[in-house]
Amino acid sequence: MIFRWSIWGGHISKNIELLRYSILSFQKHFGDSHQYIVYTDNKEYVSQQLSLSIDLRQFPEQKDSVFSISSKATWMKWCPASRIDINQTEFYVDSDVFLLRYPKEIDTFLSDEGMGFAILDEYLGQSWQHGAMARKATDKTPFINAGFFVQKAGHDITTSLIKEFNWWMENIKQKEQTHHDEQGALAIALTEPMLEGKLFVFPKDKYMLIGPNENKDVNNLDDVTMFHAVYPDHPAFYKFKNYLDTSLK
Repeated sequence: MIFRWSIWGGHISKNIELLRYSILSFQKHFGDSHQYIVYTDNKEYVSQQLSLSIDLRQFPEQKDSVFSISSKATWMKWCPASRIDINQTEFYVDSDVFLLRYPKEIDTFLSDEGMGFAILDEYLGQSWQHGAMARKATDKTPFINAGFFVQKAGHDITTSLIKEFNWWMENIKQKEQTHHDEQGALAIALTEPMLEGKLFVFPKDKYMLIGPNENKDVNNLDDVTMFHAVYPDHPAFYKFKNYLDTSLK
């Protein structure tokens, strides 16, 4: 299996500590027999800061990846491509997502031959969570959180995601861009798999978004499998940093 992260630009100085904890949390529960890959635009600096045994890769040149664009939306996370190896199950993980215990639901997802993709649920479904892509979303578009996304071996979101990316490029002006546009595009791309019963959505009580507006009163993670310390300032990471330190021992 492949576990992949990305970090670039100003996110490096702000989130490098979170990224290190995120990687360590997945390595602890999945072990050393898988690939752990980080893509970045500053390989030397990130290598020095992480000091981890991972596969660190430089972003491609802009002409070599459609997702290599500078915008408010986080398209860069998909560089160089939204799929690295279709023959392996591939996990995309945001740097502020932390695994606290072995995720049994992933075994359930992988054992279900009808499922192709797995995604986090949103805290409360609201149109702003689709960003500017809300203009294209329908009442069937799911409200998902793109901080953790799994593509099972043999399944690939690329064609559908690039279709939505191209629509975004053609229809969303720079002043209209938001941080959630990429998430909205992924939600639209996952609409058909959802309607076909191929999308597994992790239970939000165990795979939890925690932030100023999401589960802000949660103080105990004993029943939580994974948490996403949501953007922009990730207060939940600092709130539960001691808990992470203990869980990683």
